[in-house]
Amino acid sequence: MKKFLVAILAVFAVAGIFAADGRLIIAMETEPVGLDPHLVTAFASHRVLENIYDGLFRYDENMRLIPNLAEEAKAVDPYTIIFKIREGVKFHDGTPLTVEDVLFSFQRILDPDTKSPAAAFYQDVESIKAIDNNKIEFKLKKPMASALLPNFAGVNSSIVSKKFVESGKNMQLETNGTGPFYLAEYVPGNYIILKKNPYYFVKDQPKFDEIRIVFMPEEVSRVAALKNGDVDIAKINEPLNLKQFPEGKFKIYRSPVLSYYLIGINTTRKPLNDPRVRNALNYAINREAIIKAVAFSEGVVTGPLNPAVQPWALQPKAFDEYTYNPAKAKELLAQAGYPNGFEFEIVASQRYNFDKVAQVIQAQLAEIGVKVKINLVEWGIFVKKWRESDFDAFISMNSGSIEPDIQFYRTFHTGGSTNVFLYSNPRVDELLDLGRSEVDISKRKAIYDELQRIIVKESPVIFLYSANQVFVSNASVEGFKLLANESLVFLRETYKK
Repeated sequence: MKKFLVAILAVFAVAGIFAADGRLIIAMETEPVGLDPHLVTAFASHRVLENIYDGLFRYDENMRLIPNLAEEAKAVDPYTIIFKIREGVKFHDGTPLTVEDVLFSFQRILDPDTKSPAAAFYQDVESIKAIDNNKIEFKLKKPMASALLPNFAGVNSSIVSKKFVESGKNMQLETNGTGPFYLAEYVPGNYIILKKNPYYFVKDQPKFDEIRIVFMPEEVSRVAALKNGDVDIAKINEPLNLKQFPEGKFKIYRSPVLSYYLIGINTTRKPLNDPRVRNALNYAINREAIIKAVAFSEGVVTGPLNPAVQPWALQPKAFDEYTYNPAKAKELLAQAGYPNGFEFEIVASQRYNFDKVAQVIQAQLAEIGVKVKINLVEWGIFVKKWRESDFDAFISMNSGSIEPDIQFYRTFHTGGSTNVFLYSNPRVDELLDLGRSEVDISKRKAIYDELQRIIVKESPVIFLYSANQVFVSNASVEGFKLLANESLVFLRETYKK
């Protein structure tokens, strides 16, 4: 009897270990708002759906585009992209992926009745057609093939099943993708259970049989759950809370995000219309001190592109202007006719710590004789002033991109839709036009290198820093990685030792 009992206990012990290894529990702040990949805009929806659906491309850990459902892709010329669709892929219901599904997905995105936010990405697509039985050709109205490619990695460009959609399923509630996990259960306000897709086309992925995403809006709850062992990983927003997770028992993951803090300058108002004056501000700002004071050192100095965006980003150390040098700043002000400094206004809001960033900059610029008046306004007024270029300067945060054309064109081209700085430089315009039409990577790299150097030297925007995203796990978790776009696609490679 005793031997039998021991045997039973042994079986349960083994089963318990297996269950622990087969499931990951992650605590998140917010839950999805809809599950249709062609409709959702909520950040929380994207984090779930990127593990259920696939796009033609995806990102590797260095934010490089790599093949996903597209086995190969080629920009034949600046107007033409051809994708070769991967064979042997199945949707979660077991039906095979076909070229018709891919064609249908983009027709659905572009259908005005769908009202997909991704439709704007493809507004300059002239035609999409199937070639043979395994290729899709995109013909463009404008020579911007290279600039279009990153959109194929987004959740809003996911490939859906034509049969599933046309069956009348409510895509906001039900899913059927080709991704590493399928949606097994969703209890709104509580949790989501994702289970391993037995048909997933990447060998040995995902590692876990199940991922349970629990929603805990309050950070104190996430911290307590992680410390008590109720969850394996949690998102942490408050840097001071990291002191509660001792090394050895927990692992801390941090990565700068693509979004970045900046000073935007109205380049038509004196004396800020003089590039030497704007550049003087560049030298007078101690970015590391701002990160320490505002973000408790959880951030990195960024240039025009996030340093993680390779191969396009020039590193901050490539710019002499990023070296804190008050003497150089005073020299430039004297050359511009302001040896004793000047006064200007910075518009700021209390959102996202804009006011705190403004206060640190106010103190730093005072050291070179520049007096800053901070105009603290409500968010609605802030946005109105931004849209109408009604400012000397402002503190803000822009979302970033891994594609230089998306990052720069509308912001710095003369008359660009977000060029609220009223900046205009014929050479910059020329480089922006060349960059979006060039398909040779080395030539594009040279174009955007020159562009970044001009933008930093002329400083219509003074780039400051990107904050870190921070997650904490227990020590048994392995393989978890963060991406600059805050994606959680590496949950498929995460496991417990």
